[in-house]
Amino acid sequence: MKTVLSTIFALFILIQASGQCLSSENAFKDYFKSHISSLDQIEGIWSVSADQELFDEYKQLRAHQDNPQAGFHTIIKKDDYYIVCQNSTSSTSSNMRFYRAANPTIYLFSQDFPQSRTVGKANAVLSNNGVLEFSIEIPDREVRKAMGNSYISGMSCVLKETWIKTYPTESEYKSDLPSSGTGFAITSNGIIATNYHVIKDAASINIRGVAGNFSKTYSAKVITEDKNNDLALVQISDNSFSSLGTIPYILPNRSCDVGTSVFCLGYPLISTMGEEVKLTNGIINSKSGFQGDITTYQVSTPVQPGNSGGPLFDDRGNLIGIINSKLTGTENVSYAIKVSYLLNLIDLMPTTPDLQAQSLIIGKSMPEQVKILKNFIYIIEVNKK
Repeated sequence: MKTVLSTIFALFILIQASGQCLSSENAFKDYFKSHISSLDQIEGIWSVSADQELFDEYKQLRAHQDNPQAGFHTIIKKDDYYIVCQNSTSSTSSNMRFYRAANPTIYLFSQDFPQSRTVGKANAVLSNNGVLEFSIEIPDREVRKAMGNSYISGMSCVLKETWIKTYPTESEYKSDLPSSGTGFAITSNGIIATNYHVIKDAASINIRGVAGNFSKTYSAKVITEDKNNDLALVQISDNSFSSLGTIPYILPNRSCDVGTSVFCLGYPLISTMGEEVKLTNGIINSKSGFQGDITTYQVSTPVQPGNSGGPLFDDRGNLIGIINSKLTGTENVSYAIKVSYLLNLIDLMPTTPDLQAQSLIIGKSMPEQVKILKNFIYIIEVNKK
């Protein structure tokens, strides 16, 4: 029976490769390292073990075999699903796949068995410590083929899979993970405003969240900066980029009064709080900031690391400031650079862009405004020099 089990296991564990597989384990590692900021939690290199059980027609256990560390497989994203590769192949067939479920820790697994034209399916559970577990019943046709004359009607074979992630490791995530901030669209052709301190010493800049798509990353470059006022403009320089769309807000060149209701949108602490845009609101407490700084507002809007560079809107949806800091040791004391200083920086560009002259969100409720605005606010990820 152990020979039979070994044959069945070989059929299961070796029939796999994929159209996006790379040529070697080092090639996979290079890919994951260069994309580490945008990897999904299931992507990586895995050590595969299996507990294999053969049952008779009465569901009684007839044979059992452990296959510890039987091989290494790589999971890599393709479109809206994930494919499984052998690290030593560049074959273009695809037999194992994982699909997302509503619960972010559960994946739907399927494997095609081309020779018997059958499909095995399972629900896989991914734990926070990098262990992926699922049980799959091998299709009856595959069991019959493996057992030959030893097969008895009603027999079944179950594999209890345990996959342990070996790459990227936690230290590699921490060492290679870029810093991040928030930015917002200024023009439809890809000019985005943020803080200077967000992009300072950048070796590369990536933009995520364009049109609400966080799986697509666009490269960007700095086009002008204002160190003194902590402002910068970057522009998407990716060949695949087309447009940010019509900017729905205006940048009025006027000061706002104390007591004005305001709200900010941004991406704080994305490693723990996720990639959904976060809204906080408050009022303008003062028309001057830290130690009387006239370039900034003091606002009661709570902010966290990652909010830097995010837009501050008034209750009419006009962009009035750029979040750049908070006062530590106190609650809900934040600072936002007045939009007039951003307008000054825009005027210094070699070619001054045309800015939106009419608000498309005035008169709308805050939920309606946010639904529109969130598509023009982005995660800015920076790899430092």
